[in-house]
Amino acid sequence: MKNNFVLLFASVSLMACGGGGGSNYGQETLAAMQPSTTVSGINTSSATSTNSNNAPVINDLPSTLPVNENQTQITTVNATDGDGDSLTYSLSGEDADLLQVTEAGALTFKAAPDFEEKSSYFVTITVSDGSAATSQDLNISITDVAETTSQAPVELVVIVQSVSSGYSSSNKYSIDGEIAPTITLARGKTYRFLQSDGSNSNHPVRFSLTSNGTHNNGTTFSEGISYVGFPGSTGAYTQIQIPEDSNLTSLYYFCSNHSGMGGAISIGDMDSSGYGVTANSTFGF
Repeated sequence: MKNNFVLLFASVSLMACGGGGGSNYGQETLAAMQPSTTVSGINTSSATSTNSNNAPVINDLPSTLPVNENQTQITTVNATDGDGDSLTYSLSGEDADLLQVTEAGALTFKAAPDFEEKSSYFVTITVSDGSAATSQDLNISITDVAETTSQAPVELVVIVQSVSSGYSSSNKYSIDGEIAPTITLARGKTYRFLQSDGSNSNHPVRFSLTSNGTHNNGTTFSEGISYVGFPGSTGAYTQIQIPEDSNLTSLYYFCSNHSGMGGAISIGDMDSSGYGVTANSTFGF
């Protein structure tokens, strides 16, 4: 009886210690007791997308734009996209059916407007990159133009030149060969600032009562002003009519897109020449 008890005790001891031929019974039992976890369909990389899209930006388009009657050209809408996406232009609003816009943003009337029939047009311009869009309302104010004229307009040829100040260079209007000159105009005459030269592209001439115009918190002067064509294209010009009874004594001409390109205008009584150009001493050579 005693021998049997000793044998039984030895057998139990071997099992508990993993004896009996090097068995890993204890390790297998412990492993079987551990919980099993399965992860499926989880991306361990960051879940925040780094992709983004910037909406297009419409540049330097005023809320109100004066346009001469009897012409179809209005303006070119300049828009940019921070992502470099291709842009499409579309029109909506009250008078959208009377206007059209090209893939390049050139805005025109389908038929030339007549001031006596309709003096203003309202349209919303939308620019889209396919994912995001930007819109702007535009009021087109039609300028009444005399149907007949007893005097041919006086023409001033405008080109754009790059001028160095010693440390940097910038673009300036050159009129009759003078860089950003002071111009003398006469009351009772009509003047055309001719912008057919290719250097005028994206440099439309505008007028203001403030030096440097809208770049110096001024506004664009619109009385008696009309525009034909797009700067840099054949036949393009900005026209100003100065009535004989005008109280104006001075104006400034400037580029609506870029600061510091223009100069001063002095307005006096009519003389035989019609206009004068005085060199700007800053750029005298």
